[in-house]
Amino acid sequence: MRPLPMLPPASLSRTALDRNHSLRSAGIDAVWETGRAHAVVGHRGNLLISRGGLHLLTREQVPQNALLFYLGTDAAGDHFVGAALLDEGRAELDRWVGAQQARDAEAWLTDPIGGLDATEPTWMSLRDLGEQLDDRDVALATSLTALANWHFAHTHSPRNGQPTEPVLSGWVRRDPEAGSEHFPRTDPAVIMAVVHTDEQGEERLLLGSNAMWPADRYSLLAGFVEPGETLESAVIREVQEEAGITVRAPRYLGSQPWPFPASLMLGFTAEAESMAASADDDEITALRWFTRSELRDAIAAREVAVPTTVSIAGQILYSWLANDSDAPSDRL
Repeated sequence: MRPLPMLPPASLSRTALDRNHSLRSAGIDAVWETGRAHAVVGHRGNLLISRGGLHLLTREQVPQNALLFYLGTDAAGDHFVGAALLDEGRAELDRWVGAQQARDAEAWLTDPIGGLDATEPTWMSLRDLGEQLDDRDVALATSLTALANWHFAHTHSPRNGQPTEPVLSGWVRRDPEAGSEHFPRTDPAVIMAVVHTDEQGEERLLLGSNAMWPADRYSLLAGFVEPGETLESAVIREVQEEAGITVRAPRYLGSQPWPFPASLMLGFTAEAESMAASADDDEITALRWFTRSELRDAIAAREVAVPTTVSIAGQILYSWLANDSDAPSDRL
């Protein structure tokens, strides 16, 4: 197969943030005391946004029961605290936003911009914001979402079942009795463009439809890395399990955090030895091979739905489509 280029930082992989470990160890109060700290808030995977980016709050505006994390500092020297809200905190903040809108009702009615550019604060999901936020804000939003998911799911020690408490500005949970420390979980998963090249040199990409998806939705094969396994071995094993074919020459392309709830997606290509694929009928219910022209036509005709470039799956898929010198750019 024709080698694909390494993926540039895109979507949730982008960053313009120094995580600033030295200030992290000083604690959240020290961050606020810099006088240059702002809060960004999240609730169940949604972020508060306004005027083209994450909406920034002062220390006093953050609901009292929010779980706080120090996320880092930007190039201008401003510091950012992530605030993960419980349901009551979201309700409290929504009441404040409503009061602000009522106070500024005339300006709000004459400038009813929606979405990311909303004049007044509004909530949007990270999946929808992944390609719209700038590099700094997408790094803040991704870290906040990942940390919030971990904290809310890991409130007790796995060793003795005792409640733990956040320390190190939200990057560690500690058992106050035993003193054991527990760190945020990240689950590595491989996702691969499986390509077969025939005797004439034409490439075909293998896409699968997951049992939980609509019948017309297709994507690259993927799976979690198992304990004691290399990334390359995981690529070979997952393709064998899901499609029943042997692949060789796994080649790394890039990675992307995917905090839904705690994955790190590691992108690969792999060369298929044959096209005799068979869906496992457990996770994968259908498999299809596509040439570039067939896939472009199927997407254009809405015969198949494929991932957008907010995910690394879409980034790899469209990179493969574009990796053809004869392809007209207006068909991508």
